Amino acid sequence: MPGLPKIPESLTRVRVHYFDTDAAGVVHNLAYLRFVEIARCDLAECLGWTLREMGSGRVVPVVVWTEIRYEKPARLGDDLLIRARLVSLERASFGIQLEIVSVETGQRLAWCRQRLACVDLLQGKPARTPQAWREAYPELLGRPFRTGKDS
Repeated sequence: MPGLPKIPESLTRVRVHYFDTDAAGVVHNLAYLRFVEIARCDLAECLGWTLREMGSGRVVPVVVWTEIRYEKPARLGDDLLIRARLVSLERASFGIQLEIVSVETGQRLAWCRQRLACVDLLQGKPARTPQAWREAYPELLGRPFRTGKDS
């Protein structure tokens, strides 16, 4: 995973489509998780863990916990910017934080935190987080990651 960014984050832009909304044209809660999934995949690519590698690889990231807070509604046709950031690293898991903002107003619409475990698919057991991440971001090693129980 050569050439990792200095700051472990990515920016993803998405547009709200008809299928993301309810009858009133407001984004429904499930669509936010799809936006988060897109941004999380972009973050992984930014950090050198490509989708192709994940699809054919032995070790994959598995979401084990998600917290999302909806603050303001997004609507049909809105352009959204999602900032995803790696915030903690442990032996076999890592935490990310995401913020969804309106491109037009700059207002934060939602935020999300996720804990992901690295899993060896062949053995069905935890696997180590990428060595390149641990070397590039030592300040994140062992950093506390608050879950819903801690909040």
